[in-house]
This record gives sequence, C-alpha cells and structure tokens, in this order.
Amino acid sequence: MITIKTEEEIQYIKIAGRIIAEFLKEVQKLIKPGVDSTEIEAFAVEFVRSRGGELSFKNYNGFPGYICFSINDEIVHGVPMKGKKVPENGLVKIDIGVKYKNYFADGAWTYIVGNVPFKVQKLVEITKLALYKGIEKAIEGNRLSDISKAIENTVKPYGFGIPRDLVGHGVGYSVHEPPNVHNFHNPPDDEIILKEGMVLAIEPMITLKSNKTIEGKDKFVIKTADGSFSAHFEHTIVVRKNKAEILTSLDDYSGF
Repeated sequence: MITIKTEEEIQYIKIAGRIIAEFLKEVQKLIKPGVDSTEIEAFAVEFVRSRGGELSFKNYNGFPGYICFSINDEIVHGVPMKGKKVPENGLVKIDIGVKYKNYFADGAWTYIVGNVPFKVQKLVEITKLALYKGIEKAIEGNRLSDISKAIENTVKPYGFGIPRDLVGHGVGYSVHEPPNVHNFHNPPDDEIILKEGMVLAIEPMITLKSNKTIEGKDKFVIKTADGSFSAHFEHTIVVRKNKAEILTSLDDYSGF
C-alpha cells in the first residue's frame, strides 16, 4: 500500500534527509585516490550518529555494510571492505540511508575521481540531469509514469543503458516501501496517480552501454554485465501540488 505522510512525519523525514545531504557534501573531502572504503564508512557512522541519526542499511536484507560504496562498473549495493579503495581515475557512488526518530530518508551521489573519459563525464552529467527531470514530474495529479518517462527520455538520446532490475521506491516509514519508481516507462505498474504527501526515493541508475546487470561474488553488489561504468544519483522527495519538495538537499546546491 502506498502511504501518505502527515506534515509532522515529513518534517522528521526531512531531518533524516538533511543529515544525508550534509554527509554527501562533507564526504567529498575524503574521496581521494587510495582512500579505503572502510575509512569512508567509519566517517559515515560517526557523522550520522553525531547528528542524532542512525544508518539504516546495516543488516537490511542481510546487507553487511553501513553504507553502499560502489566504484566504476559497480552500479549499486557495493559493500565497503578493507582493501576496496577509491580508484585513481574513476567513479565512486555512495548510497546512504538514515533513520531519525523511526523515519527514513535515502540519498546517493556519484563522484568523479581524477581523470575519466569525456563519455563517462557525460554519463554522470546526464544521470544527474535525469534525476532532476524526474523530480520535476513528482507533482499531485501526475502519474508515476510521468517520473519514469522523464528519466527515460533524458537518458535515451545518449544511448546509455537503463537497468530494468533496479528501481527507486517509496520511503519514510521503512527503508523501502511501495511503489517501485522505475527509470523507464513500465505500464501498467507505474500508472499510479500521485498525491500530495507521497514520499519517494527517485534514483536513476544509468550505465554507459548495456542495461544488463550481473551479481557480484559477494551476492550484494550489482555490476554492469559488460564492465562499463555506471552512475547513480538519488533524492528523497515529497509530492506536492505544484512543485516536489526535495528532502535530501541543502538549501544551496553550489559545489554539490
């Protein structure tokens, strides 16, 4: 069942979202070649707890990490582990969920490290653009498919891949809730009419080439089947009458 959050509940989700936004900005300072993923994970634990929140991914469906740390061809659900480091030239994707007073928010960002080919830079740029194009459609009276179509229509002209098995989702009372938020038009599942107070995690996960994915050896990380790079951006938003409200944002996006 898709739930409608009250304004009081949305304020708690917004606090969780603010913690995420502050973390995703601050962690940039740590994302340098050779830095171990466990160091970044430890920073996340300390950062979130210092602000009164809890990290929500640990042990969710057996996931062993506090955050998702994915690099290059890893699309999502990368597990931080000793020896897994920030690449010298490549992409780092950090996905983080935070619980604040039993309310949840979710967010992710892609960071370019060193020098990457122009087409990889473009992949990151277009994936981020697709996120905001999708958010623009998250208004009351639209359909869920309007979000999905906006993302797909932003990505398709560039020939990038859109994995079919990875989706956004509802969020707020738990880490994942209905509905699935596809990054491609998927009738009839996404013909749900949006209502004010729905809280969604919109998250384009886009690949440089193929939309086919494979499971990593650890059974958690999802990778591109062809080994090509991928990008991932995510915001938690609340559907409003005229313009969606982003709950995982700082007031100012400069440099972030």
